[in-house]
Amino acid sequence: MDKKQFQNWVLNFGQISSGVLLLLMLLFPVAVSVVFNLWPDPATMIPATITVVLLLAPWWPGECIGYMTTLGPGALYMSYITGNVSNLRVPATLGTISSLNMEPNTDECHTMAIIACGASNFTTIIILAIGLVLSVPLQPVLNAPALQPAFNYAIPALFGGLVAQNVLKTKKSFLLYLIPLAICLFFCYFTKVAAAYYMLVTVFAGAAAYYFLDYKRGKKSEETK
Repeated sequence: MDKKQFQNWVLNFGQISSGVLLLLMLLFPVAVSVVFNLWPDPATMIPATITVVLLLAPWWPGECIGYMTTLGPGALYMSYITGNVSNLRVPATLGTISSLNMEPNTDECHTMAIIACGASNFTTIIILAIGLVLSVPLQPVLNAPALQPAFNYAIPALFGGLVAQNVLKTKKSFLLYLIPLAICLFFCYFTKVAAAYYMLVTVFAGAAAYYFLDYKRGKKSEETK
């Protein structure tokens, strides 16, 4: 198989596998709704869907452009099919390429990216399999009362650390983190707007406030120069 044939095979396999997995993901909730006769409420589902699309839409072209030169089509398809792109697949692949001092956007780089991304997938599957096998034997230990405080505060501590890190990096923009919170609290306590619209309104209001404050700050810096 020459280079062109391999690239065509990767493209066809990636498109077919992505289509099959997308169909399976869409069929599962439909099958569950048909079996149990429970269908989602469009009034709640539509605004939440619009919000997620608005949040992720700017990242879609940026990720494809940014990841393609380093990962190549094979690893990129593999990453999007298996998930955990930014927190598992990309770090594992980029770490391997960087340690080998490979030049990005080359055939060698893209080949090694497929190997590294595949190894990351196998590692994830093995860890999940071990967790499933040990979940039942370790259930008495995990449900022990002495460990419950650790599990109760694990997620708040994790998200608190992530938020604190982002806030500390951008001290001058600290108010921008309070604007969405203030908007959500206002709609929660002073209006009758459904909770599904909170994030949608917050995205637009937060983006407008950020643009205005950033524009004013940039204009002031230009005037001082």
